[in-house]
This record gives sequence, C-alpha cells and structure tokens, in this order.
Amino acid sequence: MRRQERLRRALGAATVVVVVVVVVGGSGSASPPAVAAPGSRPSVVRYDSVDLAEYERKWSNIYGPLDGATRGIADGVLTVSDVPFKTGVDFSVYDHLKYMAVSNRTFPAPRQGLVEFAVDITARTPGATGGHVVHGRYGPPGSAAVADPTARPYVSPVLEGQQAAVVLNMIDFCTGQLFDWFVSGTRAFPLIERLPSTVTGNTTDPDCPGATEVGLDKAYTQIIREVPITPGVPHRAAIRYRQAGGHASVTYLLDGAVIARVGEVGVPLDRQGVPYTGIYPSLGGGEPLAGKIRSFSLGHGLFSLLDAFPFQYGCTPPDAAGPGVCDPRYAPYSVSIPPAERAFDQGAVGSFRNFTVRTVGR
Repeated sequence: MRRQERLRRALGAATVVVVVVVVVGGSGSASPPAVAAPGSRPSVVRYDSVDLAEYERKWSNIYGPLDGATRGIADGVLTVSDVPFKTGVDFSVYDHLKYMAVSNRTFPAPRQGLVEFAVDITARTPGATGGHVVHGRYGPPGSAAVADPTARPYVSPVLEGQQAAVVLNMIDFCTGQLFDWFVSGTRAFPLIERLPSTVTGNTTDPDCPGATEVGLDKAYTQIIREVPITPGVPHRAAIRYRQAGGHASVTYLLDGAVIARVGEVGVPLDRQGVPYTGIYPSLGGGEPLAGKIRSFSLGHGLFSLLDAFPFQYGCTPPDAAGPGVCDPRYAPYSVSIPPAERAFDQGAVGSFRNFTVRTVGR
C-alpha cells in the first residue's frame, strides 16, 4: 500500500494533532555551510509541473479535497485558490488543512550535509488582518456551540498567517518532524512541527523501520517569529536541514536572508530556553532527532491555524448526539472554537513557482 493511502487512513481513523517547534538564531547571520562528505556531489532537483496532468503525477492530496480549493497552472506557475474558506471544523486539525499536496517522491537527508527545499511564493489572504481575536470555550469538540455558562471562555489574538496562509512544508513522516513556512498577505513566519503517531501512523508503516511512538511528550507546535513582507510579489521561501557531527539543525530563509535557525531539532524551544513568539507552549521535553531523519517529502498548500495546541488531542469528534468526549488526561487542554470563529470570510490565494530541492553531502 502506498504511504499516501496509509496516511489517509490514519488521519481518517484517529484524532489528529499538528505540532510546531522553532528556534531563532541569535544574530540573523547566514548559517554555516554544510561540509560535503568525501566523494559527495551537490545535486539540484527541479519539481515544477508544466500542466495539471504532470502535477497530479508528482503530487498527491493525501488528506482528500478538503475545502474545495481550485488550482491551475499557467506559464509554469501553480495557483491554488480558496476564497473565502468554506469550512470551520471544530475537531482536531481538520480545520487547518484547506488544501495540501505532498510530493510522491521523497528526498534523502544526508548523514553529513544538507538538504534544502525552496519555492517562490506569492500570497494573497483577503480577510486576514492584524489584531483579529478568536473566541471559544474550554471543552470537548463541538461544546462551544452548546450554551454552557459554566465552561471557561477561551480568547486569543491570532497572527495574520494563522488566519490564512500559503505554506511550504518539509515533512518526515517516519519521525513526524515537519518544518514549515507560512506566508500571508503582509506577513510571514516559520514553524517547526512534530506530529504524533496518531497522525502519521509511523509505527505501523513498513517504510519506517524502527520508528518509535510519538506522543505529547515529544510532539509540539511553536511559531518562531513573524516578519513583515512586501505584499503582492513573489518571495523565495527556503528551509535548509543540516546534519553533521551528531547534530541536526534547520535554517529558515526568506529572499536569501536567514530568519530563524533551530539548533537542536526535536527539542521544543521553551525547553531549550530559546526566545520565541510563545505560540504554543510545549507539554513535554521532546527528543533530539539527529541521525534519525532519513528523508523528507515536499509539501505545499493553504492553511489556517486558529485554535490551541494540542488541537483536541485524545478527543472524539462531535456528532448528532452532541459534543465529543476527551480522554481525561488531555481534557484540560481541549478548546472548542465554533465554526463561525474559524471561517469568517477570510481566504487564501497562493502561487508557487521554482520548486527546488538542493542536496549537499551524503
């Protein structure tokens, strides 16, 4: 069975959590170059498509059609549009994914060296504005729609890119480690994510020998920093993963400038004592992943990220009988946000060009 089908089944059968971790470099200077192993050869793979037929051979929508986004290719530019967002799903991460495509090809991560994913992104996110505040209530999925005066209210400001964004993903489904760029109309921010095994199904995936269980002691979601961008023009988003000497780091670049660097991939920023936005505090210490990541898939899409970590982990979805039910261990963390607070006429249009994967080392 193809990995895409296994992941689709895992997502459909289990509660899902999306997580993120990031570390800001202290100086903003360029990250050190990777040292290629003896005999290694730098390589560059270009992953654009000339038409939708080629696109569909290279990419899979492993989580389904989602929000009904449209897509087209003209002059080598892929454009995906979903304006306004149509769904407001109060369960797990189903509300996050408006459109997501994952490469059918995986790209090795050198044991000594680097692999870098990059693409030119032009983003338009109408309806996403600074200062927007999301309201909900603590409780199981669907409970915010039920009048319960005893439920503790949830109120949180959200960044422009949390409301709607055009996204580049660098994904290892075997460890659950992801690195992401979120680009909105006037802002951009890098994330680092580690998905739990309930999402990836890594421990039962024959393509992931030796994969270990990832729970909330290792999963996390953290946004590093938000930076302003010039609206309406392409921006070169790049993510560079480097392994060398038993250490693993990731560097986020935008238009050639280093925006952030994670020095110990796998360990949440607040556990490393690294300043970050505060979105979102971790629930566990994570683990260093140097030497454990063998390859990455390339991803892109349209996203929102409006709710609270750990995104209703351990809860069941609401149904006709009423709200879902949460495992008592995780119930205190569950926040229910009604559909009207999730989809409030915001949307996203993203154009992608010059997908490249550069590898140095072996």
